[in-house]
Amino acid sequence: MISKLIRTLAAATVLSIGVVAVAQAESVLRIRDVGDIQQMDPLLSTNYPMRDMSYLLWDTLFAVDANFEVKPQMVDTFATSDDGKVYDFSLRSGLQFHDGAPVTSADVIASINRWMGKDSLGQEIASRLEKIEATGATSFRISLKEPFSQLLNGLGRMTAYPLFIMPERIAKTPIGEKLPELVGSGPFKLAEWQPGVKFVVEKFEGYVPRSEPPSNLAGGKIAKVDRIERITIPDDTSALNALLAGEIDFVTEVAYDQLPLLEDDENFVASKKPLLGKSLQIVLNHTQPPFDNIKVRQAVQLALNQQDFMATLLGERTDLYELCAAIFMCGAPYETDVNSDRYMNSDPEKAKALLQEAGYDGTPITFLHPTDQLFQRDMGTVLVQALRNAGFTVDDRQMDLATMFSRRNNKGTPAEGGWNMFLTAFGGDAMMDPLTNPYVTGACEKAFVGWPCDEELQARWKAFLLAADEPARKEAAVQIQERANEIVTFIPMGQYYGVSGWSKSVSGMIESPLQLYWNVEKQQ
Repeated sequence: MISKLIRTLAAATVLSIGVVAVAQAESVLRIRDVGDIQQMDPLLSTNYPMRDMSYLLWDTLFAVDANFEVKPQMVDTFATSDDGKVYDFSLRSGLQFHDGAPVTSADVIASINRWMGKDSLGQEIASRLEKIEATGATSFRISLKEPFSQLLNGLGRMTAYPLFIMPERIAKTPIGEKLPELVGSGPFKLAEWQPGVKFVVEKFEGYVPRSEPPSNLAGGKIAKVDRIERITIPDDTSALNALLAGEIDFVTEVAYDQLPLLEDDENFVASKKPLLGKSLQIVLNHTQPPFDNIKVRQAVQLALNQQDFMATLLGERTDLYELCAAIFMCGAPYETDVNSDRYMNSDPEKAKALLQEAGYDGTPITFLHPTDQLFQRDMGTVLVQALRNAGFTVDDRQMDLATMFSRRNNKGTPAEGGWNMFLTAFGGDAMMDPLTNPYVTGACEKAFVGWPCDEELQARWKAFLLAADEPARKEAAVQIQERANEIVTFIPMGQYYGVSGWSKSVSGMIESPLQLYWNVEKQQ
């Protein structure tokens, strides 16, 4: 029925998306991603679509490969002193910006300094920095006060916030001020930008890719199309119609109820993207009753059932979700099921018993429940019913999504505009790493909303930060999950995947937790 309806709409709808006529020989990849590009300073926002476009414009010193290991990207060679405090780097030869100027150590140093003023891992590096200095036109040295094995991970930060290399004059722009120019160092250069309409990049002929094959964000970034047009199409149905009509080539997120139409058409590919998907999370406010009581928080873990949430979201499409015990994502390096029994084995009767043991007096739980988004509306309904079945009193505050985002920053009581609970989702690229997962610092006022405050969790997070090697980081991540689940910093309610759709004339998509467009080819 849904497929038939959408086919009818596809035949009837004529989109006006401003497609630019191009010469026959020019290859143009037209894509539709969610949202719009309103600003292009990668240190000003964690907005995913903006970040993905930034990776086209700017290159990075290091990059994370398909095994989630950090590899040199703009850097050619590097060496570390025996005491682990001094790093010497040399850039690859031939690197240049889109204005033709060579990439120099002065550009790199200015870019690092700006990045350290914003990114949390950059700030950890800055606190240990003795000095950073040029040792040649294309070489530089970082000297630390103490060994810090996260340095290269920081220089190759995948998300929130990547270290992009800009010309020195641009990189000296104070954070918060608009970048005066968008001159990049990446495989594509900005050609046209009309907020609300399109964001267009063109192949940069002066870019020198690495010789290795592409591997996630690492390896050769080869521009195989001449031009990429990111076209703003507000609603999902119009986007799918545009794809089916051949007006665009790629849709990053196809609505789940529209998948049968795409999957039944042999001219198109429908595939799970990006890698790792997203995690659904229940967030509790630790500063307000009744969730200032750890046993009440643990009762919520017992009251909820991942299967109910995922089945409501995706129905019989079990291929698009998995029940997952890991707070750092299933399929990622720090996956573990330690201390997950309460939320992986739902038991409302045990939840009731724990509430009684905690002395729960029926204090209402103020739940921020957006109803203008299908995802938030339906998952919220499942949540409210599960809590009531377990004996909680729930104040189901229905609102729009913008109000929820605003209100969740309020640290007051619910009567003062505060809150007790909301649900949200983060991408796997952020959740997979204890240094970007927002729920595991235990840093009180400095923690993500909900403000869990726990010295033991802080100590375990710091142990991860200072771990000398990957086995030590893995062990530290397990310890973080054990403690985070004990004090209930959040509750994971399943891991699910979006589906991208594209024409079979397009090939070369790279597997990644991000949306990447280099290496993509399009048949004429």
